[in-house]
Amino acid sequence: MSRSRRLIAASGVCLAVASIPALGAEHAFDGIYTGKRVLTKGSDRTCPAEDNVSVTIHGETLSFTNSALRNFVIGFYPEQDGSFHQISADKGGATVNILGRVIGDGIEADITNPPCEYHWNLQKE
Repeated sequence: MSRSRRLIAASGVCLAVASIPALGAEHAFDGIYTGKRVLTKGSDRTCPAEDNVSVTIHGETLSFTNSALRNFVIGFYPEQDGSFHQISADKGGATVNILGRVIGDGIEADITNPPCEYHWNLQKE
């Protein structure tokens, strides 16, 4: 085998090996996270002071359920450090603004769902 072909073959192997961790990291945050949402702002009677919340992350999708919203689905495009900021509205007019971060096996996030604002403290199941 010529020297140039060996270099090309070696480069291909290096690229293939280097891309393997990247493929696995693509869905590193996938899973089900459960915990509480705690009211941080809002005095409306529709804003519970504390509530159970469940979040499922799968690829580029985050869906959550609480006492007000069921399986509310939004896009999920985290930064490498796990931080994310997503804004979404459903057909019924409910808007949700989520600013958070996946840290280890947990999610810490601040959520604005007018007229209420909450903080999530969730752990991966």
